[in-house]
Amino acid sequence: MELAVMDNSEALFESNSGILSTLMSELNKEVSLFVEGSESMLMMKEAKNEDEAYDLYNEYAFSKGFGIRVGKGRKRQNSELYTMKRFLCSCEGVKDEKRKRTRSYARLDTRTGCTAFVQFSIGKDGVWTVVNHNMIHNHAMVPLNKRHLIRSQRKVSNEALYFMSTLKASGVKVSDTLRVLRKEVGGSPMVGFTASDAYNALSRAKANKLEGHDCHQLIKYFAQRNSSEEGFYYDFELSEEDGLLSFFWRDGRMKRDYDYFGDFIGF
Repeated sequence: MELAVMDNSEALFESNSGILSTLMSELNKEVSLFVEGSESMLMMKEAKNEDEAYDLYNEYAFSKGFGIRVGKGRKRQNSELYTMKRFLCSCEGVKDEKRKRTRSYARLDTRTGCTAFVQFSIGKDGVWTVVNHNMIHNHAMVPLNKRHLIRSQRKVSNEALYFMSTLKASGVKVSDTLRVLRKEVGGSPMVGFTASDAYNALSRAKANKLEGHDCHQLIKYFAQRNSSEEGFYYDFELSEEDGLLSFFWRDGRMKRDYDYFGDFIGF
């Protein structure tokens, strides 16, 4: 039930993420209050675990036109098990100006101090039950044709990540792979994530692979050559989180070439 009238936004959007942020900013100028319904559709609904509880509220939020995020919870004494957990509207809270960092770009902030949430009570049997549901928002809802851009609705599946990684390893550009995915599933709204989500997922997968296996194998390989080859030298630099930042190596032939010609190429 909508309690205010919205005017159509005429803003021009430059990117997928910019579309949603700009649209919300424009709509919020016209909409002051939105109520999800006359009575809750979630009260006393049950879930088996936190993931299922999150999905329950997230699917409901999509049908209304807002995103969600994980809120605070309360745990049992001397235990990691929750007794209470909240999931919030993604517009909850306001920007902390005291912690604001100087950036070379302006990041759009869609938080409006919204108080909408759903609260679960977790029994000793592990069942999550909805016991409180605030349905009042102080901002506009996202139109149906833009809801696939809501952050909580976007996710790069393992299958999609494997597909993109395989094609990238074969020399196919990520942008071309995304065009194939959009065509196969019937358009951008059906893909389930944006281009930036895809690039971020591929970067994380690459970083996890390096930290978990390849870097260790590389240093082990250098150590083996150093112990068996005369003139072999290597060195490397680690970050504060023990990630590999950079490395250098040269064998005896490289050293002799440098002594003769004085040329050096570094990558």
